[in-house]
Amino acid sequence: MRVIILGTSAAFSAKDECCSSYLIRAGGKNYVIDTGSGSFSVLQKHIHYKDIHCILLSHLHADHCSDIYTLRYAIYVTQRDGLRENPLPIYMPRSPKQTYSFIRGAIKNEFLIEEIKDGLTVNLNELKVSFLRTEHPVQCYAMRFEYNGSSVVYTADTKYFDKLVSFSRRSDLLIAEATLQNIDRSMEEMGHMTAQTAAKLAQGADIKKLVLSHIWPEYDRSVTFHEAKSCYDGDLLIGKQGLSFVL
Repeated sequence: MRVIILGTSAAFSAKDECCSSYLIRAGGKNYVIDTGSGSFSVLQKHIHYKDIHCILLSHLHADHCSDIYTLRYAIYVTQRDGLRENPLPIYMPRSPKQTYSFIRGAIKNEFLIEEIKDGLTVNLNELKVSFLRTEHPVQCYAMRFEYNGSSVVYTADTKYFDKLVSFSRRSDLLIAEATLQNIDRSMEEMGHMTAQTAAKLAQGADIKKLVLSHIWPEYDRSVTFHEAKSCYDGDLLIGKQGLSFVL
C-alpha cells in the first residue's frame, strides 16, 4: 500500500499548496481521500483521472470536497470517450443537507453515491475501510485503511476524543489533523486539534509514524513540529505535497 499526500492546508490553500487530499494505491487500484481545493491538479502528477477507482470524502466542508465539482467533468469525459462505463463510486456523508443536495444535483451519471455512517466497514477490492464519526461541527468521519497486514488512519477534522485512540491503535501510519498551535488551545472545542494534542493521540495509540496535516496556512510549520515533538517519541513528519509512504 502506498500513501501519497496531495494537500495539507486547512481552510484555504497556502502558497504552492492545496487543501486536504490523499491518494492511496493498493492492489493495483487508486483511492482518492478528500478533494480539497487545488487537489485535482496535483492528483494528475501521480495518476490519470480515468484510473481513479473510488473517492472517499470525510466531510463536506469546502477545503475537503470543493474539487469534486471539477472532477465530475473529468469523469464525464472518461465516460463520453468510452474510458469508463460505470459511475465512479463516491463515499460521503449526507450532511450538511444543503451541500449534499448541491453535489447530488450536479451529478448525472458520473458518480454513484454511497452514504458513510458511523461504524461502517466496507471492502473495496482488497482494501478494508472503517469509519468513525469524529467530533466536528458537521458530520465528519475518520477512516482506517487496512491492506495486506498494514494500516493507515486518517483522522479527518476533529477535536480529541477517547474513541479516536482505540480506532487508531497501532496503525503503521497516522495522518492527524493539527490545525492549531498551543496559542490556540482554547479553540480546540471548535472541532480541531493542536499539534501537541495530535501527538498525544499518537503516543496514546502506540503509533509508529505520525504525519501532521490540515495545518493553518499562515503558521510556521517548524513551531507545529516542535510542539508535537515535545510529547511524541515516534517518527514525526510534517505533511507536505508529494510526500509518499510505502507500507
